[in-house]
Amino acid sequence: MAKVDLTDHMIRRLVVEARTDFPDARAPGLSLRVTPAGAKSWAVRGTAADGAKQRITIGTYPDMSLRDARVRAAAVLSEIRGASGNLNAAKREAATARSGDPTLGELIAEYESGPGAGKAIWARTKRGMDSEARKRIRTVFSGLLGTRVSEIPDEDFADAMLTYEPKSGAVTANGQVSKARAYLMPVLDWAAGRGRFRVAGKRRRPSLDVADIKDTLDPAADDEEISGTRDRALSVDEIKKIWPLLVYPAPESLKMKAHPDFDVRPIALRFIMLTGARLSEVCAARWQHIDFDAKTWFKPSVKSVRGGARSQLLPIPDSVIALLDEIPEYLGRGPNDLIFPGQAGTELGNWTRITSAIMRESGTSGWHRHDLRRTAATIMRAGEVELSTIDRILGHRTDHRREESSRAINAYLADIDLSGIVEDPQRKALERLAEIYDQISRS
Repeated sequence: MAKVDLTDHMIRRLVVEARTDFPDARAPGLSLRVTPAGAKSWAVRGTAADGAKQRITIGTYPDMSLRDARVRAAAVLSEIRGASGNLNAAKREAATARSGDPTLGELIAEYESGPGAGKAIWARTKRGMDSEARKRIRTVFSGLLGTRVSEIPDEDFADAMLTYEPKSGAVTANGQVSKARAYLMPVLDWAAGRGRFRVAGKRRRPSLDVADIKDTLDPAADDEEISGTRDRALSVDEIKKIWPLLVYPAPESLKMKAHPDFDVRPIALRFIMLTGARLSEVCAARWQHIDFDAKTWFKPSVKSVRGGARSQLLPIPDSVIALLDEIPEYLGRGPNDLIFPGQAGTELGNWTRITSAIMRESGTSGWHRHDLRRTAATIMRAGEVELSTIDRILGHRTDHRREESSRAINAYLADIDLSGIVEDPQRKALERLAEIYDQISRS
């Protein structure tokens, strides 16, 4: 067919009785194929250096405009002319090779039993349930698990994160999505041999051409509740309003589905306020970790921004011991039983729901569970507790520059119980914290 000076107006009106190609008069090699059903697609025809004639489809109209097709045609024609062999055949061969690549779900399983083995976040639970990392990834990227990992562009990973809707009913799931992204990142790096997996012997064999999820937006980057930019602490008036609700049994006014005798979430929140602990630490606390005689709480694993997780031995005051004594034995008092169990004896959940209920009943708003920990630290500082003592209570690494001590000192320090001999500054600070809460609630 003779070349045609294609225009958008003409293309929109084209109707054919049989499949017809319309060569473009302006872009060498470009043609528009139109079918009786109305489908319109762009293709480029050319001859390779070895004489092989080729036709490469580059897009459909109107998804690819006439202008974009002409620009793309020039690049594709150059590829065809510079190739030695059939580009379509090369594409088919590459597709065949990729068909042996694992799906995203299969790759995750490979990593879990390979580089992830021995890491706490990749360890399956004692009941054989999914590891923390796998659970997070499967939840957020569920729609991609069955796709060949080499065929997933970074845009698809980004779309999965941006469109994920929390099943809990929370407004956002930025924290969960961010964790899933962080857990998946090393999996893809290992598969591609990037970053710390660049060295032979550490990367997957064979390596895969997979997307780099670091090129996607971290939804938690601008979330002040997650990024650490929040400075929210409860006011005296807010503490006074919520304190009576943080009790066991749970107040019936909160109208939770769980029976008040089996709902320990409110008193767990009071425990956070009295100890400055992280929610995750409280949820994981077991009775064997509490020494009632020495009045200490042993945390086997404390989160660390720098370096790996480590343990902590926290001296606790009488107020915390009294709170623990309020929890009845029928909830489980075995050494390995959780101190604050869910109804099935598993770790507590549905924190957004209980927090919202407490806000509703107390007439407060805008605070987060982590703000309770921040409130404890703020009150202790207002009570002139040394920053180094607050750091230790919170489980932070010691700032040696502030204390004018060497980093090497950590190698010479270990937890030791000197109760009754030396007054521990951490226990003293937490005792004072409990007294202040008591004064506020009575005022």
